[in-house]
Amino acid sequence: MRLDAAANRLAFEVRDADLLLADFYTLSLCNYKLDKLPLPAAKNWWLGLEDAYEGLLFLHGYGDRQVGQHKGILAYNAATINLQWQQPELAFYGVTIDGVLALNLQGQNLKLLQTKTGTIVSQNVSLDGGATAVASFNTVRSQACTYPMLYLEGEPYYSEVCDFLKHKLKVKPVKGIEYAETEQNIFTGFYTEDAHGNLDNTLCVFNLDGELQLQERIAHGLSGIGSDTFIIFNHKLYFIRQRNILVVYSLT
Repeated sequence: MRLDAAANRLAFEVRDADLLLADFYTLSLCNYKLDKLPLPAAKNWWLGLEDAYEGLLFLHGYGDRQVGQHKGILAYNAATINLQWQQPELAFYGVTIDGVLALNLQGQNLKLLQTKTGTIVSQNVSLDGGATAVASFNTVRSQACTYPMLYLEGEPYYSEVCDFLKHKLKVKPVKGIEYAETEQNIFTGFYTEDAHGNLDNTLCVFNLDGELQLQERIAHGLSGIGSDTFIIFNHKLYFIRQRNILVVYSLT
């Protein structure tokens, strides 16, 4: 799930590991109209969602499938669900205030692309400069949205949140916990393990006094943990339940 705050849209990648299928969707947050990108199902597994920005969904392909090396950029127009531009020999690196940065896999340097057309407007951007530009612009882009932090088992903050959940819910979280705060609420996404080693993912919302406001199991029988399983945007909580149901709660 990727938020395009500039266009007031969400982008989704939905994967079925058993059937080796993947689908990509764009959702307008103005009227909750959902559209599926018109891609051939047989080839979708070898595509992935990179980002969403200014009404475009950026997908990647793979250069070396064995090591998972990303190669190729496909930019789809969210409003028309048509391919707007592509750069088959470059790899998506990130979005900056000046455009899209793409990695030249041969020279290991960056090129700056015009966002709407994919045209190369600058060559030989340094990796250090590019990383700084992407990180700086991500801070600006994320001001309207709250993403959770992922604390892994063994990290200090993990232990603190784990103790809080044990005390409040009498549960035993494992492996990783997602955590976010707003001015009114605390959000946690945690995993519990069954006798077979499968994981359940539970999302909880507390007020600042530590009182439980919402508890919902959003995934069952997982083999591993995820990240960014929920986001908060414009006073609404967004998450995917059981991999195929978008749930939106108003926080006001």
